[in-house]
Amino acid sequence: MKANRMIVVCSFCVVLALTAAAYIHAQDAPSSASAEATENADIVASEKAGKTTFWGLVRQGGWTMFPLGLLSVGAIGLTVYGFLTVQESKMLQPQLVPGLRDDLKSLNLENAKQTCTDNPSLLTNTLHAGLERISDGILDLESMEKAMEEATVHETTAGMKPVNYLSIIAQIAPMLGLLGTVSGMIKAFQKIGLGGMGQPEVLASNIGEAMITTATGLVIGIPAMFFYFYLKNKYMAQVSELARVLGNLSHQLVAASRSNSTE
Repeated sequence: MKANRMIVVCSFCVVLALTAAAYIHAQDAPSSASAEATENADIVASEKAGKTTFWGLVRQGGWTMFPLGLLSVGAIGLTVYGFLTVQESKMLQPQLVPGLRDDLKSLNLENAKQTCTDNPSLLTNTLHAGLERISDGILDLESMEKAMEEATVHETTAGMKPVNYLSIIAQIAPMLGLLGTVSGMIKAFQKIGLGGMGQPEVLASNIGEAMITTATGLVIGIPAMFFYFYLKNKYMAQVSELARVLGNLSHQLVAASRSNSTE
């Protein structure tokens, strides 16, 4: 449910950003070749004067800067979301472990199930799946462990989706930057063919587009790849800790069941 909600919010933001980008692009589109030349001259003059602005770089980078901007927003959002979700307090909820242990020791399975239902997390969802395999007080350890393994795979796959999206962004951003580079160089060579060799101000925007888009793609892709591996490693560390906690809880349940059967 949380993942679906996040996808809906991200989709709305993407549509909103695309609409705004299209409107801005339409407002700033040059009406003629002379207007484009004037804009190029203004950019060169601003750079010479040391007054290059962020918006000026975006305009000089061309159309690929808009999807790159969306990817940068997505990377930031997914990184923040990843840091919030891979915390031990969110995934394992260690404050619930003592109470669950006491419930399993006393074979109060219904209370343990209710605790898991009221506090959804990686730990409680997995444990609840195992407890569901216990019927009529008959403990089938093999079936219970199988259920927890299946739940672990399901929960881990669902939890890793936002982190995996970071990897996708890290790969797409440099490719979009390269596409902008190719686009800028094609435009530059077209203007050279039309006699623009002796007019550097005419070629400035196209050369700038080629360089700026590549740099922007790398600036987005490198941090995204770093945070992807960092969050992935931290997530898998929590999954390893999950196996240890579930092992201890299942041991308490088996010991209590055997003790109860001998009495």
